[in-house]
Formats: sequence, structure tokens, C-alpha cells
Amino acid sequence: MDLIKENKEKKRAVFLKDSDTVRKFWYDKEPGWIYQHANTLKKVQPGYVKEVGPNYIDFVRYVGIPASRLKHTKEFVQEITHFCVNQIKNTSPYAHGDWVLSNIIVDGEDMYMVDWDNVGIYPTVQIYEKLKSDLQSAFGDLFDPSSI
Repeated sequence: MDLIKENKEKKRAVFLKDSDTVRKFWYDKEPGWIYQHANTLKKVQPGYVKEVGPNYIDFVRYVGIPASRLKHTKEFVQEITHFCVNQIKNTSPYAHGDWVLSNIIVDGEDMYMVDWDNVGIYPTVQIYEKLKSDLQSAFGDLFDPSSI
């Protein structure tokens, strides 16, 4: 397995297991949390979880480019905003909770959310305020909070 990303502060790492699978390890989570998290993700994103172990989850690898690496135009901001709002509606009552652009993978016309560590059930106002905050931070003046 090849290391993709490690966050020593948050005690987790992501590896490329094979061409179709990424494995995320948590070094500080109890197995019960891992299994519960996987069960939540199976409800929220059917088919995304491939295998679960006591300290890891294997996920489908989405091929594409993180939105953070793409040119930020007004049209792109609108596409990302539309995608995030639809994602919230499609996963309700759960929400991703971390709409930083590195968590959005773009593959042509398709977009995917990754890094679901913060998935949960939150008050609707909190969900949309966090989304606005994340998009404002990512896009600055290109983002219009009234578009949500």
C-alpha cells in the first residue's frame, strides 16, 4: 500500500490499497466507532464502503481531481455550490459536515464527496452555516452566500 496522506495530529492515514480502493486507518478510534461509522456511511453513500476492520475502512477510490486544484471561476463556484446543496438533500438526515474543496473529487461532469469523518445528524441551520463558511473560505468573493 502506498501512503496518500497522513495527519499525525488527527491520528489517521489514507493509503492507496489498489487501483480501485483506498484504506483509511484511524490510530485513536475504538473498533466500535469504526464499525458504527462504516454502518452510517453504508446508509449515506451505498456502495462506498468496501471492507471494514477494527482500525480501518476500505473505500471505493474515486478517480478525478480534488476541487481545490481546479480553476475557481464563477461557473465552477456555482457548480460546487449546487453539488453540495444536492448532496445535503440526498444524504438527509445525515450531512457530510466538512465541505473543504479537497473533499470534493471532480471527474469530468461527476463529483464525489470523500473524507466523511464528520458525517452526522446536525440541525439544518448548522449544516448550511457550515457549508457557507467552508465555501466562503474556499472561494472568497467569488462565492455568494445568498445562493444557498
